This record gives sequence, structure tokens and C-alpha cells, in this order.
Amino acid sequence: MDNIRILSNDDVDNLLTVSECIPIIDNLFANLDKTQMPPKVYMNVPHGDFRSMPAVVDKTAGIKWASLNISEPGKINIFAKVLINDTETGKLLAIMDAELLTAIRTAAVTGVATNHLARTDSTTAAFVGCGNQTRRQIEAVSAVRDLEAIFLYDLDPERAEMLACEFDNAHVFHSLEVCLREADIVTTLTPSRKGFIQYEWLKEAVHINAVGADAEGKRELDVSVLNNMGLIVYDEWEQCSHSGEIQYLNEVARKPVSFPLGEIVRKNLQYNNSNRTMGTLFDATGLAIEDVATARYIYEKVK
Repeated sequence: MDNIRILSNDDVDNLLTVSECIPIIDNLFANLDKTQMPPKVYMNVPHGDFRSMPAVVDKTAGIKWASLNISEPGKINIFAKVLINDTETGKLLAIMDAELLTAIRTAAVTGVATNHLARTDSTTAAFVGCGNQTRRQIEAVSAVRDLEAIFLYDLDPERAEMLACEFDNAHVFHSLEVCLREADIVTTLTPSRKGFIQYEWLKEAVHINAVGADAEGKRELDVSVLNNMGLIVYDEWEQCSHSGEIQYLNEVARKPVSFPLGEIVRKNLQYNNSNRTMGTLFDATGLAIEDVATARYIYEKVK
């Protein structure tokens, strides 16, 4: 174990912020030709699943081993480690706790997508589900848009109230429909297996970050949302088509325009014009390349 960095969640918290991670992820998606990523492997168990996520990013190979446990309805526990190796020497460089790393890199991807897709004049953002990742997601959206108001909804109102105390401009809603009605940006972070968000509740030019659906059978958006989006952007087609919201595209009457996030970033395609009237959707399932790129950045910072 000589010279191998062993980093805890507290270490990660001290070394990396969401706003710092956003350009790391943006650069990653602009250079996907320097990456390799086999499909994520799932092993289902009664109260959740285990996931093996290997990847190579430039000169770093790594893997995340994670478990997702739903101990009670609406409460998700995530346990994870990331290991990274140098591809030139094969040497193991670091072993890191990955619960916080996952939350930060997931939020950073939301920040990248929101920056490219949400209208530049967006000032209100709703967050559905107020679990462990939501504070970081708020930080990410706030880093790329000047938010005047943050709207929060959770099946457990007390959890939403606790999160709201951390932000001066946060408001808790007891009606999901009312929470969404005036939101320019909507981010969903639940373990739902039923599409519960209806298109009729949303603003015409809304941007949606669909984060919760990251495994087969999970969904947060009613088919009416998919039917009415002007543009759908996904992090990676194979994962999303099996695990994200777009696994339900077979239910859609009209096939929407879709692009990978990498193409949007690499070509700097901008769908954030303040005159845009179509809705946009980012379907995020979480990629191993994000974990590896973020872990290598942290390792280099420690060095």
C-alpha cells in the first residue's frame, strides 16, 4: 500500500466543490474519444442493487463498486468506493470513498447539461426529492444560472424543510403540481418506478434534468413529458436506453429529436437561447468515466 492514496468522504469534501467539478465534467464530455467504458453491470438484491462500473479516461483506468439500498420507501442509501490505476505503469494510485464523489460528479453533470440546455434567463428551479444528493444538485444549477427562487418537494415534508433551511431563497411545497408550475428548470431525484410528473404541470420552455431513473424499471416522467419535449439529451445511449427515462421511448407517439451530451459539449451546441419555446430534457444515468475523471483530478490535487 506504499504511496497509494487512501481518501475518505471528508477528504473528498475538503478537496472538491461542485462548481470546481463542472469544468472537469465539461472537458470530459468534450474529449470522449480518450475514454473507454464497458456497460455498467447490475446485480439486483431484495432492497436495491450492486453496481460495477469500470472505465478508462486518458491515462487513468478505474472502477467504482457501489451498492444502492432502499431501507424504507423514499430513502436511498449509497455505499461506494473508487479505485484508480495509472495505465502506463499499471500502478494502483488511490482508493477513495465514493459516496460524496458520486454526489458531486452527478451534480456537476447536471450543471454541464443545464448550462447548455436551460434558457439563459432561467431564474427558478424546482427539485423533486430532497435526499442526500439534492443539496449538491442545487449548488450545480445555482453555479450556472442566477436563481431567484428554489422550489422543493419531497414525500417527506420535514426532509424538504430541513434542506430549505440551508438556502435563503428556498421554498417548500406540499403540492407537486404547484411546485413545478413556475419552474424554469426541474431536477428529479427520486427512486420512483412510476412516471408521476405530468407534462401539463410544466412550463412550456422548461428544462428537465432527469436524474433518478438510473436502472431498468425506474422512471419519474409520465409519457406525456417524453411526448412533448422538443429535444432529449442523454449521457450515454446504451445505459439510458436500458436504465434511463428513454427506456420508455417505445411508448412515445412522436419520436423526439435526441443528441448525446458529448456532441452538445464538443460542438458547443447551444439550446439555451432565451427565445426558445421548446422543452428540453437531460436523461442522466451516471457514467463510470465521470467517477474516474473526478477521482484522478482529486488524486492530482492531493499530490
